[in-house]
Amino acid sequence: MAGRTDKGLRFIGRQAILDQKMGLYGHELLFRSGTNNAFDGDPDNATYQVLDSCLSMVASSASRNLFINCTREILVNMSVKLLPSRTVVLEILESVTADRELVKACTQLKKAGFRLALDDFSPDQSKVELVEIADFIKVDFRASNYEERQEIYTMCGNKKLAFLAEKVETQAELSTAQAEGSTFFQGYFHSRPEVISESQIASNTFAYLQLFAALAKSPMSFREIEHLVLLEPSLCYRLLRLANSALCGFRYRISTIQTALNAVGEDSFRKLVTVCLVSKLAHSATDQDVRQALERAHFCESVAPMLSEDPAELYMLGMLSMMDRMLGIPMTQLVGLVFLNTRIQDALLGSTDGLGRALELCRYHEFGRASEGNLESDAYFIDSASKYFEALLSAGCALHALDS
Repeated sequence: MAGRTDKGLRFIGRQAILDQKMGLYGHELLFRSGTNNAFDGDPDNATYQVLDSCLSMVASSASRNLFINCTREILVNMSVKLLPSRTVVLEILESVTADRELVKACTQLKKAGFRLALDDFSPDQSKVELVEIADFIKVDFRASNYEERQEIYTMCGNKKLAFLAEKVETQAELSTAQAEGSTFFQGYFHSRPEVISESQIASNTFAYLQLFAALAKSPMSFREIEHLVLLEPSLCYRLLRLANSALCGFRYRISTIQTALNAVGEDSFRKLVTVCLVSKLAHSATDQDVRQALERAHFCESVAPMLSEDPAELYMLGMLSMMDRMLGIPMTQLVGLVFLNTRIQDALLGSTDGLGRALELCRYHEFGRASEGNLESDAYFIDSASKYFEALLSAGCALHALDS
């Protein structure tokens, strides 16, 4: 019977990985198309969907080690670099051919801080180069006998890596795996994968949210921004279109993301990208939500000198403050998806101190009331009223440029 695929929900399987003392070491994340606890789908698509879920799982899981299956495509195109290397272990599927391009990609990922696991490992000499950089060898107890496992241990035994016994179903198999030198254990002897559901975000949206996080950094990393933008062709097109529009007013044509970054400058490019991202996410939001996000961004930026805060941080705070409503997810989930500094996180979660003071002012002008305190007594309150009006005009101009 097929698993239920409720609209607005997505499902992911999670199976525990235990250490030698039978304590929880981590989890393997597994794609599930519904409540049915089994894989059903295309491997590449499944991996992308697990990637899409992984960041929120990082935020909600107490586990510090999350193992995810990776196809050749996801490794070679470096999409996994969107994930936190300190937490994620990349499992290289047994079906992946260890050619020069793959080994090069895995070496780069290793240098970036990721740990690598070789899934369902068999003692194939073509995988020697991967063994040299691997951190874990996963030994399938359903697909191997004693002699085959000994061959695996002999091939990998002199390397600095750990053996993970998977598909261990009985206490007898657990004892065998321990006696053979495995350090970690996974299988039905402890638990079957549990299926977890959460509010679904549209495909690739987490990549856009990572862009928001990168743009919130001051100074921002142009190399990181370019890498994230290039992962989404339609986003590249939209940015180049905007960069060549009247919004920027250049006399020469900009044809690359790198040129746009250098020509526009950090602050202007930050605004250019956020306007583009709002447009990209707007399919799930109302026109009023999009306008309000831009209004808040412009207002928060404009009051930065009054509050002695960074304008770039406040611009991003205003924009992100509407993303929960635009995406239809709780703000706590949004904060978990995007690795922001604690001051922006606190403001998004309701603090009215520090950066949150700008949002409190903005909400007062939107609704005519403050959540706490008496804003009218603040010395900068009157000046902020005129800045709010200017923000409305600026947002209108940005929307007009977006539609042109």
